[in-house]
Amino acid sequence: MKNNSNPLFKLPTKSGPVRSILPVALLAAMLSLWCALPAMAAGEIDFPNEPLISVWEHDDKVDIAPTVKEVGFNTVWTHDEAYDGKMKLEDTLMYRHMKTPGVKYIIAKIERGIWGWSFDQAMRHAAWIAELSLTRKEIIGLYLNDFYEETEDIAKGGHSAAEFRQIIAKAKAINPRLAIWAPCYPPADLDKPYDFDIDAIIFSFYDVAQLPNYEALLDRVLKKFPNKPILGSLYLESDEGRWLSEKEFKGIIDYFVAKINEGKLAGLRVFRVQNLIDRPDYVKWLKESLAKLKK
Repeated sequence: MKNNSNPLFKLPTKSGPVRSILPVALLAAMLSLWCALPAMAAGEIDFPNEPLISVWEHDDKVDIAPTVKEVGFNTVWTHDEAYDGKMKLEDTLMYRHMKTPGVKYIIAKIERGIWGWSFDQAMRHAAWIAELSLTRKEIIGLYLNDFYEETEDIAKGGHSAAEFRQIIAKAKAINPRLAIWAPCYPPADLDKPYDFDIDAIIFSFYDVAQLPNYEALLDRVLKKFPNKPILGSLYLESDEGRWLSEKEFKGIIDYFVAKINEGKLAGLRVFRVQNLIDRPDYVKWLKESLAKLKK
């Protein structure tokens, strides 16, 4: 599950002459150990110590259980309506997903302003998710949907950069160890500064024209975010409205798996369950690729 913050250190018991100077020796030992402890870095997060094999599903009419079981997904990127101050966790899609056998981890979402969420709703939802994550350890992240694209659509109602900073700060004030996730869509987002309190990156291939360049683009994102968990992400149905070919799909998924095995990626994500239901051939190909994961 999650990593502990710092290991526990135990002092060995001494006997003989040392007992006569125990207070001094103990103090010196404690000071020595204290100096040797790894400092908790600013922005340190709770993060699973296993790869996130994840899938997206936002439609509450989709039964994810059969697909989760067949593929072996352990993480779901989910969606709920904005918290209204009265909503109960048990009534959410998030709760249904976290209760699905095989699902260990949930990543909740802040929806886009251009799709109807006001800034106040986003703030309230961020606070609610952060509060829940203190006791519901399945909730390991909060995703800022279409982050930079949203900040470029302020005229249409998108959340501004200043508003995102407040949303992030609201969640972090409640649970500083809850990971804040942002997307990086290549190649344009690779030139963005990402000067926000972002903890983890979902590197999403949505533009089918970029698929032939996945090795070079992935190398760029790994260099851009050297100390952050990164997940490789793939849309089965491209922005051009066509399904990926077997060669396109398996080529990039195999590459994601190779980078997970090398410790360079923290996992992968497939968009989405409904697509896998519609096209079971992708399930077969995905299972073949995931079989190459190191155990």
